Amino acid sequence: MMTVMEFAAKYATVDDCLDLLRETRWADGPYCPHCGNIEGIYHFSDGRRHKCKACGRTFRLITGTIFADSPIKLLPKWFMAIYLDTNHAKGISSVQLASDIGVTQKTAWHMLQRIRHAAGNDDDTPLSGIVEADETYIGGKRKNMSKAKRKMLAKAESGRGTVGKQAVLGLRERGGRVTARPIDGNARADLHPPIVETVEAGSRVYTDEHGGYRGLPYATASVNHGAGEYVRGNVHTNSIESFWSTLKRCYVGTHHWWSHKHSVRYVDPCAFRQNHDEDQHGRVSRLVEQGLTVKMPYKALVAARA
Repeated sequence: MMTVMEFAAKYATVDDCLDLLRETRWADGPYCPHCGNIEGIYHFSDGRRHKCKACGRTFRLITGTIFADSPIKLLPKWFMAIYLDTNHAKGISSVQLASDIGVTQKTAWHMLQRIRHAAGNDDDTPLSGIVEADETYIGGKRKNMSKAKRKMLAKAESGRGTVGKQAVLGLRERGGRVTARPIDGNARADLHPPIVETVEAGSRVYTDEHGGYRGLPYATASVNHGAGEYVRGNVHTNSIESFWSTLKRCYVGTHHWWSHKHSVRYVDPCAFRQNHDEDQHGRVSRLVEQGLTVKMPYKALVAARA
């Protein structure tokens, strides 16, 4: 286990951070992130810039990663941001991070969104065996809304009080990983495709009584929550529902609100933290490794939702 103080001392300088990045990304030697060339790499005298003789483009160790387009002197702050976000059970808000590492709230928000994007680049092997499936809704409580908004939602309301909330589908392999993703609704057309995409053929899928799960191409069983049934032998959805508890505490306790547009980048880190129980430094190393293969330009981050 590595404390915050120990972590800060280990990655106190830019060179300390670059050493981990170099070991992770260039374990077999440097290569051009633009064209993939591994031969004829010219190294500038500063040791931090490189040029590919094949395509003629200049690059750095952080080019094409979540750290790209960021001043390299900020790397220790990047590493501390990763540590704090991955090792707090409910994550950390951009306001708190800005105060903790000494950057503006806008910078902290952009850093966290890139870190969360990397968290979504996790293990995507299919779930198998017994898989629990359930959906939930993320959003504010009606009693905390303005009178005008409560009145507006009441007119559009139908059924479970989910108007204005973000639907999230969760799948959890019994004794294994959890995956979760925002979805547009809870109809069969919304639920079946992501389940089939994520769950290996031949698995067993356990759900509640919701009709949207009917007709799945798996051996299925369900419990009837409406009738007060939560466990029947080995059939239950308690494991995925425990994840909902964590996700909603993240929403209520840390962020208080997030937009539908960015919801995937709040759901993914919760699943990442759930799936990686290694020590704090292990989580950081894992996230850094995933962050070296993805990037999130600011323009793409703030672009209108597709």
